[in-house]
Amino acid sequence: MTSKRDLIRWFVKEVRWATPANVAYFMEGRCDGRLRRVYSSELSEMCSVKDRILRLRRIRNQDGKQAYTVKAKTLPTSLFNHDVCVRNIIGKFLHDREIQEVSFERPADASISQYRFELDNGHMNESQLKEKLVKHYTRMPVQVIFIMRHREYPRLEAKRLNKIFEISAEVFPHQPNKVLGACYTSYLENGTVFNRKGQAKIKPIYV
Repeated sequence: MTSKRDLIRWFVKEVRWATPANVAYFMEGRCDGRLRRVYSSELSEMCSVKDRILRLRRIRNQDGKQAYTVKAKTLPTSLFNHDVCVRNIIGKFLHDREIQEVSFERPADASISQYRFELDNGHMNESQLKEKLVKHYTRMPVQVIFIMRHREYPRLEAKRLNKIFEISAEVFPHQPNKVLGACYTSYLENGTVFNRKGQAKIKPIYV
């Protein structure tokens, strides 16, 4: 039987480094102040195990932000908050489904099986979003999941989500399930994704 710490260690290794919130979404499917403290304590204890192979390390970036890792030597600075949110999404996705290998190979922010995750913070304009879909995903047999985030005003995430669906209807008129999406805030609450016609089902993972 896989232990709790084995699962945490697997997740941290797959995503290269993780924060307590990332681990909470993976293990519990949610995160609040209490769970953040619980997994902060758990990860700290895992830095003290005697077996060097199993021991986690705490690392910091130039801004003093910290995370836990098995192998990583550095943390991003300018993209740290973005990458933390990507790992929250991965944790939530994997909690709701079976464990699968994670990749950070570009152009996507993350990949799990046939799904390519794009975390949108609102910096791209309409033409840039369209270019991304056409350039990177037109010829790839994958589904793109856009998670729309607004750090200060989560209510604006829905407007951004509608925009990506309008673009997907133009770029992929006959493939309503090519582009899926969700608002970042609501996705972490319920794990629900949509296509431009409404709520969408995540297909079985290809093994």
